[in-house]
Amino acid sequence: MNTLNTLFGCFEQSKISMYSSYWNSITPQSDGEIFKRWLFAFTSIHSTWQSNVRCYNHIKNFEQWIDDKEKLSYLLYISKGGCHNQRTESIWDFREKYWNNPDIFRKSSNESWSDMRNRLALFLKGIGLAKTSFALELCYPNQAEIVCLDVHMLRLLDMNTDGYKKESKKAIQAYNTGENIWMDYSSKIKSSPYITRCLYWDINQGQKDSRYWSSCLEPQLAFEF
Repeated sequence: MNTLNTLFGCFEQSKISMYSSYWNSITPQSDGEIFKRWLFAFTSIHSTWQSNVRCYNHIKNFEQWIDDKEKLSYLLYISKGGCHNQRTESIWDFREKYWNNPDIFRKSSNESWSDMRNRLALFLKGIGLAKTSFALELCYPNQAEIVCLDVHMLRLLDMNTDGYKKESKKAIQAYNTGENIWMDYSSKIKSSPYITRCLYWDINQGQKDSRYWSSCLEPQLAFEF
């Protein structure tokens, strides 16, 4: 783990504090805001960050399509994010389950963060362990004790990059093992695992903070298309 030792040694406390404060300032407070974070996670599947932002911007004003599946499909299509039919089915399934009972998407007092993530990954269509983790990171950036192990993270941790099937106990155990390594390193420098993951990602992108992509999550005027 020499690579991780070197990487985490580069994370300055001032930077960790700055990132923590920023993400705390845009932490979702309502059911609608939490819903939109999940939309961002769904649009991140098989996507570059640029495509992710563009696709999300087309559907984030969900009042436009919440009762109109064809409108959702159209917005996803014109966003040119790819896989719009698959995204439509997954997001429509999520939309129905979420608004039927938003409390299902909150952590109960008797479950761990990973238990919650695994439960929701099994419950939802078209989203696996990594992107379910991402949704929860976006909802609880300074609290969630889980990590989105995307392909970049899997390579960093020297893990299998073929993905982890959410219905497989063996896959979940392997995912949890890698996740625990990242969380342990984060804990040692007194940071949430999501904050250190953001730091790592932004360093790779040559950026000083996350706003080159995360500004779309900040309160702003309606998107015009």
